[in-house]
Amino acid sequence: MINAIRILSLLFMVFIMPVQVLGGENTTPANDEGHYRACLNMAANNPKSAFDEATRWESLGGGHPARYCALAALMGMGKYGEAAQGFERLADAINSSAEFKAKILARSAEAWLLFGNTQTALKTIDTAIRMSADDAEALVIRAQIFAAMGAFWEATDDLGRAITITPLDADALAFRASAWRQLDVLDLAEEDAKRALGIMPTHPDALLELGNILRIQGDLAGARKNWRAVISAWPASKAAQAAQTNIELLNVAKK
Repeated sequence: MINAIRILSLLFMVFIMPVQVLGGENTTPANDEGHYRACLNMAANNPKSAFDEATRWESLGGGHPARYCALAALMGMGKYGEAAQGFERLADAINSSAEFKAKILARSAEAWLLFGNTQTALKTIDTAIRMSADDAEALVIRAQIFAAMGAFWEATDDLGRAITITPLDADALAFRASAWRQLDVLDLAEEDAKRALGIMPTHPDALLELGNILRIQGDLAGARKNWRAVISAWPASKAAQAAQTNIELLNVAKK
């Protein structure tokens, strides 16, 4: 249930801390937002080079923006434990609102989750949510942690809160569909998968999940149709790989 690709996409594409907030007292030219965004883009595509650049930038006075980029690069390099601790230290160090500190703590929780330390991840995200109760992304992260712990009812509760805040989040809807399926609440699972597809008709996880639900319900033709749609729309995705495996298993079962 840990969707590492989703977590990293949130880190690199959705959550970009304003450079003014991270910068604090550091006002050197190296802190400009263009440099910061370029560094984060590099972290998503070439994390080792981004880490080297962020370290160099920090030595020139890049301050908290450079440190944030270095930690993002560590995430991209798979050094989740080191990144988790670094994000915690950064949250303590910045002089900003509770809401922004909470967002950095959420990054730490993501890293702890990917590191495999779910208890510390849960403790960290609980702190973040206490600081910023209506942060939909933090609620989704806690749902990821609950799911990794097998606590699917708790996951659906947090996803419900997140979806109330951001009702057009197809990722959250597809995720909740999967959680409902784990709980064998297939009517709600199907409803959420279809809602996600209503927002994004080719959403890979929603198509995969709807196929899984239909298979359980005995609609094998419908399951195949959705799995093939994943493979057609997103041939290189993890969802397509899972869909292909599911189709092969159905073919074996027919023999």
